[in-house]
Amino acid sequence: MGKGSLTSSGDRIEILDVLRGFALAGILYAHMVFWYTGAALPPEVYFKYDGFANNVAMAIFGAIVFGKFFSVFSFLFGLGFYLHFRKDRSKGRNIKVYIWRMFLLFLIGILHHTIWRGDILAIYAVLGVLLLFFRRMPDKLLLLISLLLIINLPVHLLGLFNPPDPGAEINFPMAAEARKYYALVKDGDLLNVLAENTGSWPAKIAYQLESGRMLMTFGYFLLGFFAGRKQLFSNIEKNLSEFKTWNSITKRSVLSLLSIGLFMYIFGYVTLPKLTVVPPLKWLAGFLFSVYNACLTIFYISGISLLFRQKYFQNILRPLAAMGRMALTNYLLQTVFGLLIFYKFGLGLFDKTSPSINILLAIVVFYLQLKFSQVWLRHFNQGPVEWLWKGLSYFRFSPLKKQKTEKNDSFISR
Repeated sequence: MGKGSLTSSGDRIEILDVLRGFALAGILYAHMVFWYTGAALPPEVYFKYDGFANNVAMAIFGAIVFGKFFSVFSFLFGLGFYLHFRKDRSKGRNIKVYIWRMFLLFLIGILHHTIWRGDILAIYAVLGVLLLFFRRMPDKLLLLISLLLIINLPVHLLGLFNPPDPGAEINFPMAAEARKYYALVKDGDLLNVLAENTGSWPAKIAYQLESGRMLMTFGYFLLGFFAGRKQLFSNIEKNLSEFKTWNSITKRSVLSLLSIGLFMYIFGYVTLPKLTVVPPLKWLAGFLFSVYNACLTIFYISGISLLFRQKYFQNILRPLAAMGRMALTNYLLQTVFGLLIFYKFGLGLFDKTSPSINILLAIVVFYLQLKFSQVWLRHFNQGPVEWLWKGLSYFRFSPLKKQKTEKNDSFISR
C-alpha cells in the first residue's frame, strides 16, 4: 500500500480501524492503571503508591490518557453513524435497522454493566438514538454545538454561576459511593459484584450528568458525524489541508496549555500529587483542562491519520487495524482480563499491585489481544461479538468462517 492509500479490502476505510485500535490501547491503559475499576475510588487509594515509576504512570494517565481515548472512540461512533446511512438509500428501512441495532447494543451494555459498572455501551446506544434528531442540522451549527460540548462548556458555565463551597482540594466525585465501591472490589465475590452493579445505575447516571461526560460524549458523536458528512476520511489526500490545519491548531493549543499548567505548578498555584489548586483558580484550571483534553483528542485523530499516509508509519500502525476490526469484541474482552486479574473472584490483585506494575500487565494484555485479533481474522470474517450483533440486527447470519474475501463489520455501524 503506497502513500495515501487508506482503504483495505471491500469498502472499509483502514485508517478508521487503525484509530479504533489506537483508542483501545489508551482505554486499556486508563482502566488498568487503577486496577480496572469502573467507578471512583477514595482519593487516598489513587496515591497509595509513590516512587518515580508510579508517578510517571499516573502522570501519563493524567496528561495524555484520561478523557482522550474514549473521546476518540466516541468520535468514531459518530462517524460510523454517518456511514450507516450512506450505505443504504432506503432511509426509512435504514432508520428502523439503526434503532434496532442501538437497542441490541443497549442490551449488550446492560449485561456488560452488570459485570463491570464502567460500561459505556448502554450510554452510547441511548445517545446514538438521539443522533437521529441531528441528521439534518446545518453543518456550521453541527460543528459549533459539537465544539461547545466537547469542551464541556455547559457544565463549566453552571459551575461558574453556581460555584461550590470554597476549599483547596479537588473534590473527588461521590465520596460515600466511592468507599462503598472500594469495599466491593476489594472483598466482593462475583454474586456481590453482580448485585451491586445492577443497582448502581442512579449513581452512574448522576456522575455522567454532573461531570458532563455524557454531554462530551455526545459532542464527539456530533463531531464524528460532521467529519463523515465532509467525507474527510474517504480521501485524506483530497482533504489534506483540513487535516493539517486541525493538527496544527490543536498541537499549538496543547503546547500552550501545557505551558500554562507548568507555570501554575512552578509558582505554586497547583500542587501535585494531591491535586490541590488555589481556590480562585479552580474553575479556570478545570475549564482549561477540558479544552486541553478536546485539543489533544483531535490532535490524536488528525496526527495518526497524517502519519498513516507514510509507508514507514503504515508498517508500524497497521497491526492496530486488526484490533479495530474487532473493537467491540476486544472492548468486552478487556473487561474479562481486568476482572480476572484484579477482582477477588480472579487473581485478586486489586490494591496489591502498583500503577507501574499495572501498566506492564496492560502491555501484556494488549499484546495478547493484538495477536488474538490477527489470528482470528485469518480464519474468520468478523469478531465473534460483531458477527452476533450484525446477525441479530438483520435477522440474517452470514458465514463466520472465511471462505472467500468478504466485507467485515466494525464496532460502529453498518
